[in-house]
Amino acid sequence: MIFIPIEFMFSAQMMFLFIHVVRNDDTANKNKPFLLLILLSAVQSFLLGLRWGYDVEATSYIVPILATLLPALVYAGVLNVIERDRWPLAQRMVVYYLPTVLVVGLTLFWREAVDIVVVITFLAYAVVILRLLLPGTDALGITPLDGADSTYRAIFFAALSLLSFALIDTILFLSFIWKHVDHVPSVILFANFAALVMLGLAATLASNSKTPPQDTPQPRRLDEEELSGSATIQRIEELMNDDHVYRDANLNLERLARKALIPSRQISQAINRSVGMNVSQYVNGYRIAEACDLLQATRRSVTDIMFDVGFQTKSNFNREFRRVTGMTPQAWRMKYTPAVEDPTAEPNTGCAAAQGGTT
Repeated sequence: MIFIPIEFMFSAQMMFLFIHVVRNDDTANKNKPFLLLILLSAVQSFLLGLRWGYDVEATSYIVPILATLLPALVYAGVLNVIERDRWPLAQRMVVYYLPTVLVVGLTLFWREAVDIVVVITFLAYAVVILRLLLPGTDALGITPLDGADSTYRAIFFAALSLLSFALIDTILFLSFIWKHVDHVPSVILFANFAALVMLGLAATLASNSKTPPQDTPQPRRLDEEELSGSATIQRIEELMNDDHVYRDANLNLERLARKALIPSRQISQAINRSVGMNVSQYVNGYRIAEACDLLQATRRSVTDIMFDVGFQTKSNFNREFRRVTGMTPQAWRMKYTPAVEDPTAEPNTGCAAAQGGTT
């Protein structure tokens, strides 16, 4: 009977996932580091299957080297949805590949230190990524506000997976030192399956995060009066109410800042202090408010309305609609449509609070 390690099965699933993402998305909009992350995860799982399924000792030299590339790919992908990577090529090469080069050297001359470097690499990248996420979804400056929440959760899961990898390697390192190796294959099977699942999920979600080119002027430096929170909110409300910028499906925080000629950090702080929510929720509030009007005043399909007000996916639209109104778009239409047909009915206020992003 042919023995097939379960790692091989997972590797095949990751390859199918990679092919699916590549075939079903516009190439220009892909986050390439995250796509490479899926591919590398598949390769790592396959190598682990060779090591623990068929006792191929040579893979034990390759796996740690490739492992150091995982956090670098996660970090590069995160930068693609937070800010454009403006570092010079030489600096990027050092940050991304120095741990890999170090592990290659240690593999040749000091094998015992390899696991320590791998653990430190995973921990360091995880801490840096989590620090980047401290501002919440507003940290995703060049991610469309429509999908900011999903992308934020995906990146958070990716950071957790890096921490889990560090924990796994630490447990295995100590197991070999203390000569408790009987349970090592089981630990590797369970831990890598859980960690790679998180990486695959994060990579799939974040690979769809678009970063459209900026086509508006750079924000100028503002004086103290203009930097006041009230002035910032007034300017953003003008863009929302007069220019309807929220209808732009590719609108992100950086693009909003360029249109307003106000630094993105100032916009984020002003909205957070004034209405107690992030920029994504604020902008989506305007989208939902117009969607409510269209659902009530027209018989157009929910999908058409969703696209018109600036959403790109039905899942994000339904989630935000429920957040603001407490019900689905279909349920909202059924509840408030009679108000249009009956002149004596009270006017609908079910979505009035959505304007300006408040609930």
